[in-house]
Amino acid sequence: MAAVPWYLGDVSPNIPQPTWVPPAIGPILRYNLNMRNALRAHAVFYNLSGSGEVFGNREVEFQSSFVDLGLDFEFNWWPYKTAYRKTKYSPYVSAGLGYSLNISGESVSHLYLPFGGGFKMNFGEKLSGGVEVTMRKSFTDLIDGVTNPGGEEVQTSVGNNDWYMFTGIFLTYKIFNFREDCPTYNDVTYGKK
Repeated sequence: MAAVPWYLGDVSPNIPQPTWVPPAIGPILRYNLNMRNALRAHAVFYNLSGSGEVFGNREVEFQSSFVDLGLDFEFNWWPYKTAYRKTKYSPYVSAGLGYSLNISGESVSHLYLPFGGGFKMNFGEKLSGGVEVTMRKSFTDLIDGVTNPGGEEVQTSVGNNDWYMFTGIFLTYKIFNFREDCPTYNDVTYGKK
């Protein structure tokens, strides 16, 4: 998977700020439960950065690196299976739970809720790919190193301002053929002898 991370938080509350270089990159592993549902695990390395004014014209700038670990549930709008020729493509939505481990910068490691959607399609017998956009609601207000910009005495992790999103592409290669209905049927269907 390769993506552009976008930061939206205390330092940039209205317009998301992208971190173009380096892009977010990492492996994903998808397991198809059936034609409509799949589970996906990922480990993505990414950077977040931003700059802006907080606390009445005080300039703030940050840059941090993370490793994003998560598990997502995907729902396909149309019947679809990775690298299955009878189902060429499908839009999908996803949601899950993840943890971002801070490896550099002033940010903190944090739990997050990812949700989003995309479009995936098969390119052949083993290869598929797609595009997606996912939002991540963090459970910390310290991704940008700034907390409680309004001066509130109490702020819960549910009501903080730190969000980020990924806009990206992915490629998947089918390694195993679990639970094939009938290998002979597949050979005939695909014109093999």
